[in-house]
Amino acid sequence: MAVYQMTITKAGPDQLVLGFGPGWRWFFGALGALMAYAMIQERQLGAFALVVSGVSFFAAFYFQRWEFDRQSDSIAHRSGFLFVHRTKLYSLTDLQEVLVHGRVPADREARVRESQVRRRQVRTPEGGFTRLWLRFAKAGDVEIQMESYRNAATLRDLGVEIARFCAVPYREEGQT
Repeated sequence: MAVYQMTITKAGPDQLVLGFGPGWRWFFGALGALMAYAMIQERQLGAFALVVSGVSFFAAFYFQRWEFDRQSDSIAHRSGFLFVHRTKLYSLTDLQEVLVHGRVPADREARVRESQVRRRQVRTPEGGFTRLWLRFAKAGDVEIQMESYRNAATLRDLGVEIARFCAVPYREEGQT
């Protein structure tokens, strides 16, 4: 599992919370610190190292969280950096369904056919993407996360868990 995937960080009878795992902060914090340490040791400020270090520190302090709360009948989406963040609220009763939408680009089929014609064992990576959505009656479709198509099973499992918790239907569309 990659560090940038949202996972269930808290699950209780009345609350379900999704967020980035601790690996997110550790990875980007360590990368930023390593680049900063290298610049200090070399006593040279390289533009590339400075940019990578800065972006890594920003990523380490970024958070995104979805809170599903039955008691307050709300779904809160919080995202931002440390104390500067934004919160969007949705009604839990307004939620109609949880869906996963995936697509494999048409060019993948052409690559597979071409490799079969050559009669070689060419391994082509799964292409495309998969998205996890919440469909609301009033707010419309709201995306939770987008992943590579090869990680579609992770998003499906997360979608099934959200649908179960919220007592709404789960649906997949566009899977090929």
